[in-house]
Amino acid sequence: MPPPMNLLQTIVMGLIQIVAVLIVVFIMVPLLTFAERKVIGYAQVRLGATRTASGTRGFTASLNRGMWAMGKVPVLSFFRGLPVFVADAVKLITKEDIIPAKADRAVFTLAPILSVVAAFGVFSAIAYYPGVMFYMPKSWPLIGGLPFNGAIADVNVGLLFILGLASVGVYGIVLGAWASNSKYPLLGGLRSAAQIVSYEVPLTLSLLPAVILAGTLNFKDMSVILSTGQGMSPLAVIPLFIGFFIYLTCGFAETNRVPFDLPEAETELVAGFHTEYSGMKFGFFYLAEYANMIVVSCLATAFFFGGYYLLPFGLQRIIPASVPFLGHPSFLFFMAKVSLLLFVFIWVRATLPRYRYDQLMDVGWKYLIPLSLVNLFIAAVIRYAF
Repeated sequence: MPPPMNLLQTIVMGLIQIVAVLIVVFIMVPLLTFAERKVIGYAQVRLGATRTASGTRGFTASLNRGMWAMGKVPVLSFFRGLPVFVADAVKLITKEDIIPAKADRAVFTLAPILSVVAAFGVFSAIAYYPGVMFYMPKSWPLIGGLPFNGAIADVNVGLLFILGLASVGVYGIVLGAWASNSKYPLLGGLRSAAQIVSYEVPLTLSLLPAVILAGTLNFKDMSVILSTGQGMSPLAVIPLFIGFFIYLTCGFAETNRVPFDLPEAETELVAGFHTEYSGMKFGFFYLAEYANMIVVSCLATAFFFGGYYLLPFGLQRIIPASVPFLGHPSFLFFMAKVSLLLFVFIWVRATLPRYRYDQLMDVGWKYLIPLSLVNLFIAAVIRYAF
């Protein structure tokens, strides 16, 4: 058992954990965008960069031939198109930052920053492992032998903190749309405001059964209790199963993903709320969307999908803790489930069409809210009657 940390050690370890989490997220976001292109390309039989690179000489032609050669190797074939993806990232970083003449410059600049800060700030309260992941090498000065925990901050009301901070992200979208002083972004921003307000209600209600069954708002404690079924009736699998699908549906709407991508809607709003953005300001909105997808997947994994354990919906109780690996929590289980849910986000985008706006509102108010209220009642009955 290591000795208690002093203030300086606490600050240093906190900064190390923050940097580690940010590095992982910044790696996952570009990999996720690349995987999205590949999955949609396979699902819709699209022609990619290996088919459309022009010319027989020059740099693009050499890349094209190289990617065709990669296609002959089973594992490397998945990475065809990666050079074009890297080129897109470089173009995004180096592109000129344009602000419309009639825009509110201060708010126009603040909006994407607000969105990305809200998206990344949520990761501070997410627990990726219920305890110490490893100890720092004892030979290191100041932090030698100190624990690297599975969460940056073990907040007592972690779920409440996450929901509160995540809801701030809509202000970035609405302010960016208004500050652009353009009709298409304004329509996209108004759509986003109405959509997120509408779907935050059933999303929160879908999480309340998990809170009732677990009896706590602490992220780590909730995940462990809901995964292992500690003190819960076997019937708890019913509200957890229903809540998972309600939450995931609302998660698509909260992250503006197909089939709920009405705030962007390229077919009628050009690009919606971020039409006037370019360069890294657009990149911040892009980062925020994919970071929010990771957050939604982390919450779904932790509270419904088994968290750090193998089986979902509280079914882990059937595997004794004496079973090696499968009976114990693992960071690998958590990340594998998060990756699976991220694949579902991409899969849905490749297969489902966009809702009409009236259909989007109907799904939220007429179906998801009543269903989430019924599920909340079922969870309360199970919690206090069984």
